[in-house]
Amino acid sequence: MSGFWDDPSIKPSNGTYMKFESVGDSVEGTIAHLDKHTFDDGKVAVKIRFAEPDKPVLTAGQVMLKTALHRLRPIEGDSLSIELVAVQKKGTGTLKLFRVMVTRSDGTTDVVDQST
Repeated sequence: MSGFWDDPSIKPSNGTYMKFESVGDSVEGTIAHLDKHTFDDGKVAVKIRFAEPDKPVLTAGQVMLKTALHRLRPIEGDSLSIELVAVQKKGTGTLKLFRVMVTRSDGTTDVVDQST
């Protein structure tokens, strides 16, 4: 049962960075800049800035998200849509699964859907 604190409009945000916490969390926009980001622990993530100023910066460090992005190989100017579709507990860890769609400048669309 959901309650007052489950309302997405009052969930705290982590500032200007996208965070995938709950199934259904998503971001969509046009890629303005691709880069890499190295965290303090040495792990490397794909860093995506969107052209739309209201969109958060995305640091894709989750293994399944990085895998999907690597397979699709989006480039600057492509439209990118990412949705967290499932969260699976694996021993002491958590595996997040995504649906990632890239629409390229020529109108073609490629999708990786890890929920199937």
